[in-house]
Amino acid sequence: MMPSIAHSQQSLLFPSLLKRIDPDRRLSVLEIGSALPDTVEFFSQYKCRLHFTAMYTDPVMQMQFGEFTQAELVDHIKQSFEFPKSTRFDLCLFWDFLNYLNDKAVRAFGTAIQPYLHKTTRAHAFAVRTLDTSLCNQQYGIEQAHMISIRSRNGKQARVFPHTQAIMVNLLSGFDIDQGMLLPDGRLEVLMTANQLEKSVDSSGTALSEQGDLEQLSP
Repeated sequence: MMPSIAHSQQSLLFPSLLKRIDPDRRLSVLEIGSALPDTVEFFSQYKCRLHFTAMYTDPVMQMQFGEFTQAELVDHIKQSFEFPKSTRFDLCLFWDFLNYLNDKAVRAFGTAIQPYLHKTTRAHAFAVRTLDTSLCNQQYGIEQAHMISIRSRNGKQARVFPHTQAIMVNLLSGFDIDQGMLLPDGRLEVLMTANQLEKSVDSSGTALSEQGDLEQLSP
C-alpha cells in the first residue's frame, strides 16, 4: 500500500537542474528508490527514460557491515544495477541514500556508477550540516519543479551514516558539488556534476533497463 504524502518540501535548487534539460533530447534519469506516481507523472512531460533501482533494500545495506572488500561491494552493486552497458545518465536522484552507506560502501557505489556517467551528468542528493543531524525514515518524489513530496518509508529504518558535504564529495569521487542549500532540519540539499572527462553519449538509443520497479518511456 502506498503511504500518503506526509508533506511537501520546497526545493530552491531542483529547478536549476531542469533548466539545463534540452527539450529536444531524450533524457535518461536514474532514481535511487522505488517508483512513486508523482515522480512518474512529473517526468511524463519530458522525452525521457526513467530507471528506478531499489537500493534502499538491496543486500549491500547489510554487506557493508561484513568482511566484504570494497572491490567485492563494487561488483555486487554493478550486478544490482544491471543497466545496459551503453546507458549514460543525464540526471541522478540519489536523495538521502548515500547517508545509509558507510565510507567504504559510498566509495564502492561511486565506482560502480561511474561507467554510466558522462561529463554533463547532474545529480541531486541530501547531505547533512553536522554529523549529529537526524535523518527521518522517508522516501522522496517530485511533485512539481520546485516541490519535493515526502512520504514515510515502510519498515524499520536502516542504520544511518550521515555525511557532510565535504565528506560526501571526498567519498563520491566521480562528482563535484556545485551548490548546497541548508534546510531547517539540518540537512543540506546539494547539486553535483560528474567530473568525467569522457565524451557524452546520447542515450536516445539505449534500451530500457531491466532493473527496478518501473521504467517509464515518455513519448
